[in-house]
Amino acid sequence: MSDYIIGGWTQDLKNPPNPLFSYTMYGMITNLAWLTSGPPTSEPPPSWCWSPKEQHAPSSKNSKVLWTYGGGGAGPKNMPATSKDVSQIISAANMNGWQGVDFDDESQMNVNNIINAMQDLGQGKSTSYTFLAGWDYNNPDQSSEGKTINDNVAAIAKANVCDRFNLMCYGAAMWDMPTIKANVPAAVDRTIKLVGDCKKVVLALTPAGLNNENLDFFLEQVTSKHLGGLFIWNYTELSNADLNKITSTLGIK
Repeated sequence: MSDYIIGGWTQDLKNPPNPLFSYTMYGMITNLAWLTSGPPTSEPPPSWCWSPKEQHAPSSKNSKVLWTYGGGGAGPKNMPATSKDVSQIISAANMNGWQGVDFDDESQMNVNNIINAMQDLGQGKSTSYTFLAGWDYNNPDQSSEGKTINDNVAAIAKANVCDRFNLMCYGAAMWDMPTIKANVPAAVDRTIKLVGDCKKVVLALTPAGLNNENLDFFLEQVTSKHLGGLFIWNYTELSNADLNKITSTLGIK
């Protein structure tokens, strides 16, 4: 059995979990008030949006299947704002075969209520906190946004309610190598220090702009620092060659 895990995110419920994944996350639930995909709205969301309250989790023999609360463009800010919002998350996580919730904080979420939700999910449900881990995160003394994320990671880690902390070290595509070298090792080291357990730290990448050099760099960070593993955004776009390199390097069969 490997010392590492792999997993990934997709925005299409029709995409089956990869049989080699330990975790597959479906999203993005960006309408946080109504708990649906699609843009944040005050009115009922369009019919094309999906919700974990109504959709059954895709079946998987090997992978835990989660839904993702948040993501790019999620709103409104400061969610979950109330105990009712927390209860809605708990309810949706405990129906339709879902096995946990990934909180992707790109909208200044309410960290106290994220902690409350993670606590209330209880044993047997998987939890993760996903965040952008670039320059802002590495420079909290110069970035108020970065300071907030550092404080959030520290608070969630202290509460001991979160299974994984997922570091998004990419944008619309992989960063260039100078940016990667300047930020990825620093973000990994910072998170290990804040969390106190390297196995709870998971590095994340995107297939867009992925090449041998940046993939090798990410994998070296995972193995040399004994991280939990590697997650892939939009995993259906990952080439077989890159998947094979990831699984062989991490000893996943």
